[in-house]
Amino acid sequence: MSSGTGWIVVASELDREVVDFYSFGVEAQDQGNPPMASSASVSVTVLDVNDNSPEFTQREYSARLNEDAAVGTSVLTVSAIDRDANSVITYQISNGNTRNRFSITSQSGGGLISLALPLDYKLERQYLLTIAASDGTRQDTAQVIVNSSHYTVNVNEDRPVGTTVVVISATDEDTGENARITYLMEDSIPQFRIAAETGAVTTQMELDYEDQVSYTLAITARDNGIPQKSDTTYLEILVSDVNDNAPQFLRDSYQGSVYEDVPAFTSVLQVSATDRDSGLNGRVFYTFQGGDDGDGDFIIESTSGIVRTLRRLDRENVPLYSLRAFAVDKGVPAKRTPVEIQVTVLDVNDNPPVFERDEFDIFVEENSPIGLVVARITATDPDEGTNPGHRPRPPSRRQRQQPPTQEL
Repeated sequence: MSSGTGWIVVASELDREVVDFYSFGVEAQDQGNPPMASSASVSVTVLDVNDNSPEFTQREYSARLNEDAAVGTSVLTVSAIDRDANSVITYQISNGNTRNRFSITSQSGGGLISLALPLDYKLERQYLLTIAASDGTRQDTAQVIVNSSHYTVNVNEDRPVGTTVVVISATDEDTGENARITYLMEDSIPQFRIAAETGAVTTQMELDYEDQVSYTLAITARDNGIPQKSDTTYLEILVSDVNDNAPQFLRDSYQGSVYEDVPAFTSVLQVSATDRDSGLNGRVFYTFQGGDDGDGDFIIESTSGIVRTLRRLDRENVPLYSLRAFAVDKGVPAKRTPVEIQVTVLDVNDNPPVFERDEFDIFVEENSPIGLVVARITATDPDEGTNPGHRPRPPSRRQRQQPPTQEL
């Protein structure tokens, strides 16, 4: 505000969408002595200009429609907001409206997209519409994805041959033979057949999720008029997994070795198994059961299959372990597979030699020739290989003569 003229001027940029009204006081004062003053209140209303574009509440929308959806069916409603005052938003389909199958109506709550012409799955399976929202000057766009739905069914892979998967139905507004409908499969898929009169699709072979997870069948409905008229739809059959496969180890058996003096929790070997099922049915963990863990001398990590020692081993007590591990899936009911594991305990020199006796009595004739074998002294060592090596020691003075026929 100018103190000399009283003009109130804008000091910084205004934004009605942030603050649309200001109220403050002003005071006028003379130069007398004493000075006299008077005050007044000032109210400033910020007027709107179209400085904001409409903004969609979502950048992308999606919807699914059955192929036989009736004209006029509501697809979805898109919505945009405009921060300007009294703005009026209009909606239109600016791109992607192949064959003008869709229309949009501007409403107070948004733009309602409706089906304007029948869908035809043979021509288009998906539509990508660009929707524009405009306030007359500025605009924003959003994408709408519309998938034309065909028949989709699920069937468990363990269903017996002859199971009815779905019944396809078509209508014909004619009468008599002109309206009698026959159903047929366009392609020969050996796992399925369709009843010509009823449209019932049944299995004629066992299904296996692990071999094929889905099938797409082209089904044609044909009347018996002259000339014949027909229509084709698509049936997508999704095979659902059941826990029909047990885990399989990568080897028939496993062998490993470990030194007897290694500390507890030393890794010995790793087993591995796979399961052809999916999801939890194919998720495998590993375990020992009962005495299959070497009476508690070994453990197996449930997720990795690594076999570890649980405590110090003693080759002289148990030189070879025969273990049995199980791979178990998480299906209901769970399936399990065993595998044999052999662990050889390797020797270390952890035992001293031991003589049979602490003292020997040996008798030698005084005129015995040099080189005469006086006695054979042996010691035992529970270690194996080169670890039990020992040398005979020369006779001590405490050893007394003994008949030479006795060998120790």
